[in-house]
Amino acid sequence: MFQRLTTTQKGILAAFLGFSGFSFADACAKWLGAYYDTMDILFWTYLICFIFGLCISPWLGGVRETLRTKKLIIHVCRGACALVIGVLVITSLSQGLPLATLYTVLFLSPFLTTIAAIPAYKEHVSFKSWLIILIGFSGVLVAFYDPDASISLEAVYALCALVFIVGLWLLARPLAQGETLLSLSFYPSLTTVILTFGSSFFSIELPELSHVPIFILNGMFVTFGLTGIFYGFSHAPYAIVAPVHYSQIIWALILGYFIFSDIPDLRMLAGAVIIISSGIMLVFSQED
Repeated sequence: MFQRLTTTQKGILAAFLGFSGFSFADACAKWLGAYYDTMDILFWTYLICFIFGLCISPWLGGVRETLRTKKLIIHVCRGACALVIGVLVITSLSQGLPLATLYTVLFLSPFLTTIAAIPAYKEHVSFKSWLIILIGFSGVLVAFYDPDASISLEAVYALCALVFIVGLWLLARPLAQGETLLSLSFYPSLTTVILTFGSSFFSIELPELSHVPIFILNGMFVTFGLTGIFYGFSHAPYAIVAPVHYSQIIWALILGYFIFSDIPDLRMLAGAVIIISSGIMLVFSQED
């Protein structure tokens, strides 16, 4: 069945799996945030991500081919972006920014990425693609928009994270040719581990034994997220893959309910239905 999919549809599916991975990673990070500092969470998560990538490296292109990369600077820049995003997002949440407000800000990234890809990669965005993006974002507004919300320092952190997310996504396209799947998680995780360890002045806290499984799951989900999303962006147009980001709302509702006992209201459910509809439209409207 997978072989019957077009290249674009494969990119959409990979991106969906990647964004799903990051949704589960967000849930793990939120749970761990009650016990550990931001840098501790990032260090252990990306260290496990790095190790897990090595364990499955034979299926992702191999370590030897990955080390032969000619695009090391791009990989390092991706790792630096990932670290900054993690710090800004976790900091904003830890300082009281509601998850709904965070998602409202970060879900501007499909718009901005699509616009940025036009001058960066000379992409043509059809009217149909813009329409699907608008439908998906309308679901975000239905689910999360709060007219009474004010701009706070925490929201500014989220806006800064948005800039680096767009940059991170744009760096995927140069890796479409000649790079292994392993490289998509290998270099960002290695860069993040080195930077977090150095910035913490070797004071990383060891996780409690009972928390180790959550750290392991977090690292595995981040590996799937990095690999899936960047495979999608490197093999399909940005205007097509970027709206898949909205699927994280669905996981947010499910995980929030079952893990954190968050009860979604009717507005959130209505927004989720709109987003799911736009996602279905996106998949079946594409041709190779």
